[in-house]
Amino acid sequence: MASPRAFFWHGRDIDGRRRGGFSLASDAGQLRRWLSSRGLALSGSVQVPAGLERLVVSEKPRANPRQINALLRQLATLSRAGVPLIDAITLISREEKHAGLRRLADDLREAIAAGTPLSIALADHPRHFDPLIRGLVRAGEQSGQLDTLLERIADDRERAETLRHRLRHAMLYPGIVLLVAVAVSTALLMFVVPRFQSLFSGFGAELPRFTRQVIGLSDWLRSDGWPLLLAALGAIIAGLALARRYPALRDLRDRIKLALPITGPLIAGAETVRFARTLALLMQAGAPLAEALPAVADTLGTQPYQRAAQRMGEDLRDGRSLAFAIERTRCFAASTTRMIATGEAAGRLPTVLERIADRRDGEVRQSVDTLGSTLEPLIMSLLGLLVGGLVLALYLPVFQLGSVI
Repeated sequence: MASPRAFFWHGRDIDGRRRGGFSLASDAGQLRRWLSSRGLALSGSVQVPAGLERLVVSEKPRANPRQINALLRQLATLSRAGVPLIDAITLISREEKHAGLRRLADDLREAIAAGTPLSIALADHPRHFDPLIRGLVRAGEQSGQLDTLLERIADDRERAETLRHRLRHAMLYPGIVLLVAVAVSTALLMFVVPRFQSLFSGFGAELPRFTRQVIGLSDWLRSDGWPLLLAALGAIIAGLALARRYPALRDLRDRIKLALPITGPLIAGAETVRFARTLALLMQAGAPLAEALPAVADTLGTQPYQRAAQRMGEDLRDGRSLAFAIERTRCFAASTTRMIATGEAAGRLPTVLERIADRRDGEVRQSVDTLGSTLEPLIMSLLGLLVGGLVLALYLPVFQLGSVI
């Protein structure tokens, strides 16, 4: 049997709409039969050169988290409306425009049509569906409440994505403004100050102290400073890249993030929201508390909080209460510990966890909004002082000469 090759194809679906993409097949006939089984009529195809196959065709479908959230939301809506699972996924595949998500839906549909449960079909795509999603879907299949749990998963992921987007935006704007300020100041020191320095040399008078300091900084930057700055920038970029592969560096990066004076409390609040909401969701799905905590640890974004959740599971297996285990980690606020202790005593822990998540979510959102409105004038003032100070230093000798004349 011939090895599969990559084909670029175009055609139409059963509704007459244009479709196209890249697919693997041994020949054009197999490609036509494969597309026909999916309700697509092939109009034409071109074989991709062997050297380019790996660039245009991936073995696994690619879709971003937002598209996965949309897929889960559509599945939840159609399942709640009484549409059979295989028909729901077929409908999603037929209507989806994004090629990666459409291939993912096709893979799920083929697995389910062969009699594979949805939770096992999702396990074939671990990059898109983490163990938490697969475990909740399995619980929904066993309890007959798959539509309810799919909706809860979609709600939880959408709230988490919204909070993550707010945090990213809150930290991105100040970073961009400061980067622009540093770039403008560096350009002034490297290219503008030397021109003024040659002009000042003909004045025959002593320059103001502030101007001499700026000229000295410019001389240092042009001689020894710029290699050091490039090395520091390269070290930061390399450290961030290596942190993805080495746990020790990742732990150091996360500790620095949590220790930052402004964004650190926001990240800690977001971790508390994620912890409480995910644990509540697992408990409502029937997962034992000690077994749920390791799954919760996998959903958290920083290593200190991941270790805290894992230690909580160990404490619970040793017979301790959740409130005691949380207090021992020293990662959560005292009010969170008190509310969890109250929930455990009253036997309403999932409800209390949801209240904690909602309250902390509101606090983080309010802090992000306040931070944005507060930092904007401060950063603009800093930018004005930095660039304005450099300009003032360059024109002070001109003003001094004008007063002498």
